[in-house]
Amino acid sequence: MSADATDVATAVPAPRAGPHLAWMFGAGALYGLCMRLLFVLPFYRDHRGASGVMLVSFVFLVPMLIGALTVYLLPTAQRTVGRALVAPLVPVLVFVGGTAILLIEGSICIALALPVFLVAAMFGGLVGWVLLRLVSPSRSVVGAVLALPLLLGAAERGAPLPDRHGESDASVFIAAPPEAIWRLINDATGIREDEMAQGLAWRIGVPFPQEAVTVDTPGGRVRKLRWDKGVHFDEPILDWVENRYIRWRYVFAADSIPPGALDEHVLIGGRHFDLVDTSYRLIPEDGGTRLAIHVSWRVSTHFNPYAGAWAELLVDDAARTILAFYQRRAEAAAVARQ
Repeated sequence: MSADATDVATAVPAPRAGPHLAWMFGAGALYGLCMRLLFVLPFYRDHRGASGVMLVSFVFLVPMLIGALTVYLLPTAQRTVGRALVAPLVPVLVFVGGTAILLIEGSICIALALPVFLVAAMFGGLVGWVLLRLVSPSRSVVGAVLALPLLLGAAERGAPLPDRHGESDASVFIAAPPEAIWRLINDATGIREDEMAQGLAWRIGVPFPQEAVTVDTPGGRVRKLRWDKGVHFDEPILDWVENRYIRWRYVFAADSIPPGALDEHVLIGGRHFDLVDTSYRLIPEDGGTRLAIHVSWRVSTHFNPYAGAWAELLVDDAARTILAFYQRRAEAAAVARQ
């Protein structure tokens, strides 16, 4: 048995008849918090591949073991399948809440991770319930099992990250001419929070945009973005057909995203998530213009089906929110000119 397993084993009590609920739930939450702190140690961080809390060993296995530990600490007489499914939710919520209170984790990561944590904890509770009906493990065996994320994380660390690419498309009819919408796309200033507040990405903590202005530079046209919390980045324009079509890519400087502005695991342009390019197409129609947006994105994790589902949801929602912003502004300006 490893030293990590031995240490965990000595910290795990044998189940007692009628353990105090606070202890039962607190033990699972404390285990999760300890694992969260251990997985950010330099040993588990790798700048080339998978590392830290983005390892499957942490994201999926730790909440599963929180669930199993909770069931293990239940008195035998109280180990029903219903409790095995529901009881693990409490320590997971306490654990996640603790990371927020201690400022270990930001709101975006919490929102994205909580669903899989809860489901994994329930699954772990169910598996623990089944196993405990068949065997009665010793404290040393339980400790060894609780140390598994650390052991598997050491093996998983540094493994290459596969890429998953996706695309989001949306469109909206705007009762305004293409020229008016084009001006807004290239000169949107004074953006208020309430104009974007319905977007899911901004509701979970992405900084609100303040302005997007296209400028001429020696290297060509560049759209300059400024967000709240000091976030700023460039969008060099790749295609330009005035009043009809525009496409850009994204460039982030070393100081584009100040510390604390975005959770490090969901940084745009980061190792795990990126926006590849965005385009707008303006199509004249009777009484106005159809504005269509196309966004290409990438996620790179060892759990791309889950991360990709979140990316698709957030990017699709953001695209619709942005279109609604242009629609409101362009139509309000058109009414004001009448």
